[in-house]
Amino acid sequence: MSTSPGLFTLTRRRFATPRSAALVIVALTLLAAFVISAAPRALVGVVRDEVAHQIADVPPTSRDLSARVIGVPAFGPAADPAVTDGWDASAVDVFGEVGQALADNRAGFEPSLQDLVGPARFAAYAEAFQVDPADLGPTAPFSALQLLAEPWMNSDLELADGAWPTAWSGTGPVEIVLSEDAAATMQWPIGEVRGTPMPGGERRGGPPADAQPTVDDWHAGDATVVLTGTVRAVDPTADRWLHLPTSLIATVFDDGNRRPTATSVAWVDPASWQQIAPALRAYLQAWYPVDATAAMSEDPRRLLSALRGATSTPVAFDSTGQLRMRFESEIVDVLASAVSRADSASAILAVAAVGPLAVSIALVVLASALIIRRRRTDLALLSARGAPLDRLRRLLAGEGLLLGLPAAIVGAGVGVLITPHDAGPLPIVIAVLVGAVPAVALAFTLRPAILTRARADLDAPVRSRARGILQLVVVLLAALAVVQLAVRGVGPSTAGIDPLVIIAPLLATVALALIIVRLHPLPIAAALRVSRRGRGVVGLVGAARNLRDPAAGTTAVLAMLVAVAIAVFSSVVLATVDRGAVVAAERAVGADIQLSGPVFDQTIVDELRAVDGVAQATGVMRGDYLALGGDNGRMSAITIVADTARLAEVQRGMTGALPSGRIHADADPAEVILSTAAAAEVGTDGNTIANVPVETVATMERLLGLSVGDEFVVADVTAYTGLSGRGYYPRSVFVSLEDGADPQAVATALSAVVQQGHTVKLLEASTAEIQASPAVTALRVVLFAALGFAIALSVIAVLLVAGVSQEARTRVIALLRAMGLDRRRARGIVAWEFAPLGVTALVGGVLLGAVLPLLVVLSIDLRPFTGGGAQPSPTIDPVLSGALIAVVVVALALAVVVGILGARTASLADVLRTEED
Repeated sequence: MSTSPGLFTLTRRRFATPRSAALVIVALTLLAAFVISAAPRALVGVVRDEVAHQIADVPPTSRDLSARVIGVPAFGPAADPAVTDGWDASAVDVFGEVGQALADNRAGFEPSLQDLVGPARFAAYAEAFQVDPADLGPTAPFSALQLLAEPWMNSDLELADGAWPTAWSGTGPVEIVLSEDAAATMQWPIGEVRGTPMPGGERRGGPPADAQPTVDDWHAGDATVVLTGTVRAVDPTADRWLHLPTSLIATVFDDGNRRPTATSVAWVDPASWQQIAPALRAYLQAWYPVDATAAMSEDPRRLLSALRGATSTPVAFDSTGQLRMRFESEIVDVLASAVSRADSASAILAVAAVGPLAVSIALVVLASALIIRRRRTDLALLSARGAPLDRLRRLLAGEGLLLGLPAAIVGAGVGVLITPHDAGPLPIVIAVLVGAVPAVALAFTLRPAILTRARADLDAPVRSRARGILQLVVVLLAALAVVQLAVRGVGPSTAGIDPLVIIAPLLATVALALIIVRLHPLPIAAALRVSRRGRGVVGLVGAARNLRDPAAGTTAVLAMLVAVAIAVFSSVVLATVDRGAVVAAERAVGADIQLSGPVFDQTIVDELRAVDGVAQATGVMRGDYLALGGDNGRMSAITIVADTARLAEVQRGMTGALPSGRIHADADPAEVILSTAAAAEVGTDGNTIANVPVETVATMERLLGLSVGDEFVVADVTAYTGLSGRGYYPRSVFVSLEDGADPQAVATALSAVVQQGHTVKLLEASTAEIQASPAVTALRVVLFAALGFAIALSVIAVLLVAGVSQEARTRVIALLRAMGLDRRRARGIVAWEFAPLGVTALVGGVLLGAVLPLLVVLSIDLRPFTGGGAQPSPTIDPVLSGALIAVVVVALALAVVVGILGARTASLADVLRTEED
């Protein structure tokens, strides 16, 4: 005798049925947990990679904390003997107080900065002064010395010949050493005495040659030195040499009108410096070496705060506090720029990630509804055997935990494994908790009505008042958040991610989506009214079922709509950032290629224009400042001079290009274009340049490719030469290329024509440089991923909708077939299920996707991605948008085909046997 299956057996038999919906739940939960755990950690890495990218090319002189002050510091030993460890013995009692002040200052740095900053280095040196021998050879240059004293002369230099300088006794020449190169350039042999010449070139008057000069002579301007040796650097590549004046070599100035002058540092003993420094114009140069590699591993915001503190506190070097220096470093600006770019990227990525995560949760709910509907018979049987609703919900919740929790743990674990940076435990905890979403969705999707066999498509659905109130609250909150965002504008660039920047777009998306869902039935109801007056069955049945038992319920419409919106948003932001980078590069270069360097005469410009691949070329000159007048006042403005017709042709198609056809070279009076700032200052009526009347034909904010300030005038060559009486000697040439020309090859050919020293800027390379930063790269990768993810979610949503409504659809089509419905009209009824959903998702999603970038531009600073300048305007990529629409249409068509095939294969006998009505 067989026994009927028990409760556990029935539960086990139906576990994970249908399998496709269970797999969707597992996959979406795993993916959501992975994104939640990995994204914050990846963003930490993006910020640090961006910092590394920004500071990689910063030279040591700009990277290190450095400062310089004019004056003589207080001399004396250090209070802490450890400060002078490793110093030359003669420097300990001279520069000890300086070293102590710098060490105390470093001790006051924040801990995050102390680990990156080495002990202070410093040197005292004098302004250059000329010293010559009594008999200067015919080929020898004049010699100019910058006397320098430091605590590390014996350790950073090695003696090449002669002897180290000793402390000055107070009389006689001061002993110095020069680098080998400097001594050779100055033709200064060891042991030779040189002194300060008189204006006519002779030795100063004063004590006789056999007398011994004293400090008083130095104060009187009669400096006498003797070379005791030559030295070379222990490490010529060390960064320290970049902080000091010319020391390892002698720089030679030769203007062709007089004997050349060779200038170099000459080291003196610190004790000698203590005596002669008051007689000289002395400087103190100090710096703290910054470990750039270690800086890349620190938290950029903490480091930025520490650096700002270090650069805002002056250091005193005398008892009165009058001799003070304030340190500075370009790393402050670099870190601020990197943090700004990373914060903007993080905010955009957060907006892009929240949408797909919300859609994923909605799809988990849809998949749960599919599971419940497919198991309705078994659940009804369990209920009939005495299982209360709460127990059934607990069973479903347990099944949801079995499906979701392992997937969430795996997803969170993988996210942690592939992202080495730490973002704290909170993202991991949230990622694991995502595993409970399937349990909640399965438990609360089961409602008492599902356990009955009542028809759901006989009457219009009853709307819940509580749901309506909740939706109204969401709309009001969204309006409040958007207004707050609009009033505040773009937030501070280094203040981290503003939650409002994420919450406002999310609430706006949900609010607009709810409004669209509310409007979704209106055109269907209108179509039903029209169908009732007609004779066709397709429109009547399709519209009626869509209103009474819609496959596109609120969850389905929201999921489809938000998925499409995120896809459109990603494509628009991608296009906006890419276009902004191009505009920034155009602003910097001003042409396809810009050459700068020597004076380009007309012959060279003509040769450049004749190079293969060149469409047009013209010289551009920064002219003189000329008096600009107008009805509102007068000012001095720099003149930008070019063949304006050719320059407009070169810049054609660029944003902010020189207007074409505005300036005519032969116009009388001369025609000019004023900058916006100059026009605001003097007006655009009654203008004069150098007291000659001119006509202002246009205004522009800047001329692409040149940095000349805000106040300028653009004039044609003919007008400039007539107004100023000066010539046209351009030092820049702007070049446009023919279609299909290789910029690198053309640039090489142009350089071969110029030959002299010059620089080359390529529009293509400048654009690539802006887009090469880790933050921009991460932004592009994630937005492309969000685009693909959103498209995939929209396809899954369509298929889940098809699965949820399969039972009702199959029943209706089978019954209608029994009543004589042909296949063509059956396809029409199935299409009625999905066409409204597709239209709503596409139209609403495109509208939402267009609104979101406006909020992003309103609230997130995109200028770090575009090289500065103005905030870029949203740009639409027709290719990506068209591809998105095509994918959604194909998914809807696939759902219709699946629905028709499912209805066609259904057994009419089974349908009639399982329906009582």
